[in-house]
Amino acid sequence: MFLLSFFRANAGALSRSNVNRPVLRRLRLALLGAALFAGVGAGTAVAADREVVIVGPSTARAGAVLSVSVRADTWARGEKIGFFHAQYSMDGGTTWKDLCFDENVGTSATRQVAITAGAAGTKVVVRSRVAFRGGAAGDVDFKGQPIDWAGTWEKWRGPPTRYLVIPVAGS
Repeated sequence: MFLLSFFRANAGALSRSNVNRPVLRRLRLALLGAALFAGVGAGTAVAADREVVIVGPSTARAGAVLSVSVRADTWARGEKIGFFHAQYSMDGGTTWKDLCFDENVGTSATRQVAITAGAAGTKVVVRSRVAFRGGAAGDVDFKGQPIDWAGTWEKWRGPPTRYLVIPVAGS
């Protein structure tokens, strides 16, 4: 109802090609207020934002040095990154080298590694698993689901695990 009355009151200003800043500012505030009101009034909980991202090249040349970064973030109230684990493999996942096995790193963490690609036809694989702790949801993965410590966590399955696979082409 509030948004409808806002649009009726400001229809002329919004229909002009040169919309003035005060009207846009009021529109942003109205949308924010409506979103907050809908979330509280309907009894719905706003989902906590968590993110686990692995950034690297999509392909590589044999012998090239690859720069890869792994990042984890949480914006959930009271929540921290309890476990931040990452590994990489230069043989498609047969053997693994540790990138990090960190605990209690705060609300945001980034780890970087330089990996030399192997022979053409191989794959570089980077994997990361993160457990978020201390929030109202308990120990959860990046989707907010409870950690299955003896299952997906132990076996590096997703979630809580993210993977990046980089095929290696000829030089």
